Amino acid sequence: MKGIFYLSGENTCLASFEVLNLLEAEEIDRDVQILIAEFKKNCFYRLALTHEVSKYYTTCDLDELEDVIGEIPVKGSCCVRVVKIRRPDLNSLELEKRLGRILWKRGCKIDLTNPDTHIRVYVSERCHVGYLIHVTNKKQFLERHPNRRPFSMPCVIPPKIGRAMVNITAGKRILDPMCGTGTFLIEAGLMGLDFVGVEAYERIARGCAENLRFFKLPVNVIMGDARNLPFRDEVFDGIVTDFPYKRSTKLFGENLVEKAVEEIHRVLIDGGRAVMVINIDIDDLIKGYFEIEGKCYQRVHKNLERRFYICRKVKKP
Repeated sequence: MKGIFYLSGENTCLASFEVLNLLEAEEIDRDVQILIAEFKKNCFYRLALTHEVSKYYTTCDLDELEDVIGEIPVKGSCCVRVVKIRRPDLNSLELEKRLGRILWKRGCKIDLTNPDTHIRVYVSERCHVGYLIHVTNKKQFLERHPNRRPFSMPCVIPPKIGRAMVNITAGKRILDPMCGTGTFLIEAGLMGLDFVGVEAYERIARGCAENLRFFKLPVNVIMGDARNLPFRDEVFDGIVTDFPYKRSTKLFGENLVEKAVEEIHRVLIDGGRAVMVINIDIDDLIKGYFEIEGKCYQRVHKNLERRFYICRKVKKP
C-alpha cells in the first residue's frame, strides 16, 4: 500500500528512517515534512515521529485541488481537513470550507465529528491527498517524560526519540550497552520486544532498574563495561545506545568509543542495525565496522549537538 506520512518537524531525518526501516517501506516522494512511500508492514501503532498516516490518493498543484476533490471516491459520510506545512500564505479553514462545499454539492453527506471517510489534504510545495488511517498518540510520550520517572539524569534522550531509534533498528532483541536511565529499554519493553541493558555505574544501574519496575517491565539490566560485553557473538538483531558526553566519556578512559563500537559490532548479527548517538563526529571509526546508512543531527543547546549514526553490519562474504 502507498501511504502519506506526515512527519514530525522536530527531526524529519530520524522520522524518515523510522518509517522506511520499521515498515519496510520504499520512498517514492518527499516534500518538506511529507514522505510518500510504499510500505509492506502495517505497525503504525509503534511510530513515534509520524503525526499521522493517510492512504495515498494523488498529488497535485494547488490550482488543481478543487478538481481532485470533485472526483475523489467517497464512501458514506465524509469530511475534509487541510494540513498546511510552511504555508503562512494559506488560510486552511477557508480552503476546507471550499473543498467541503464541493463534496456537499456532489451529494456527499458531511459529518465533521465521526465521518466514514476522512479526507486529508497536506499542502506544502504541492498538495498531497489521501484518506486518514492512523493518528499517533502523542500523549503517551508526555506521560513517560524523564522528569516523571523515579530516576532521572540531565540530557536524557526523550521517549519519542528513543522509540524512533529502537524502531529504526527494526530488531526484536534489543541491546543498550550504556543504558543509563533506561529510555531505550522502556520503549523496547512497552512495544513487546526483548531487551537487555548494560550499565557501568552501580547507582545508575539501580536507578534504571527502578524505572523499569515503575513501568512494570522486566528488570533486564546488568552491571558491565561496554568495552567488554558479557555476551556471545552475534546475539542481538538491534542495538541502540547514547554515548556519554564530554567529561563523562573520560571517566571510562580515552578508548571507550573505539572499544564500544568494536563490541557493538561483535554482538550484532550480520545485517543487523545499530543506532548510536554521540556528540562528536566518528564517521571514520564507524566505517571500519559498519555501513553508515544515515546520519541525523539534533541541536540540544548551543554547546550540544547530537549525531545519530544509523549503521548496518554488513554481512560477511
